[in-house]
Amino acid sequence: MRPLALILVATVLAVATPAFAEKSAEAVKVLPFLDKFLKVPAAERTRLKLTYAVRHDGKMMPNLKATLVERNGARTPLPVDGEGYFERLPSLAQLDGDPAIVFDVPVGWKMGTLMNFGTTLKPAQDYDARELAATVTEANAVMNKAAGVMAMMAPKMTGIVFPKAESGVVTFAGGRTAPLPEAEGAPYFRPADHKGAVRVKLTKSPTKVAFYDGKK
Repeated sequence: MRPLALILVATVLAVATPAFAEKSAEAVKVLPFLDKFLKVPAAERTRLKLTYAVRHDGKMMPNLKATLVERNGARTPLPVDGEGYFERLPSLAQLDGDPAIVFDVPVGWKMGTLMNFGTTLKPAQDYDARELAATVTEANAVMNKAAGVMAMMAPKMTGIVFPKAESGVVTFAGGRTAPLPEAEGAPYFRPADHKGAVRVKLTKSPTKVAFYDGKK
């Protein structure tokens, strides 16, 4: 089971002061793929979201102070929550202006970016299987459209995984049921394996609802 998470290195340049300083990097490097994602019409990506976190030495950086700085000098705070994820992201119009993101961090820090391509589905115990299938279809369509000429190299989502849900059952039209398969202890639903499914019911609510990109 591998919910999609991509770790990318952002080159960060120091702006001098002794022990604490602003580090600056191009926004498109800190938030890779965001501009391409936002260029896909919003109506075509209603079930999807991108989230980003900055990491240092492999660790998340909660409550980090970050600011978007545009070419005209406009500064917009980009709050980072208690888990280390940006609460707000730049708009496409802002990204098109080639802005930078500055961080207040100790001098010499090397920082990277964690990007999650996820669903807008909320943790629950009961799901419409057709909505889950539509989410998978939309994810692949958006990924291919955003990737453009690199679409052949884009990861393919095959299903939805429910971490910490313990187990689950899929119900088909007519009432037949079958247990959900599991990967690394998490049940997952693959539309191709459960054609005709109408509901997915879990033993308990998952901690999140993520994409599954495995073949088994």
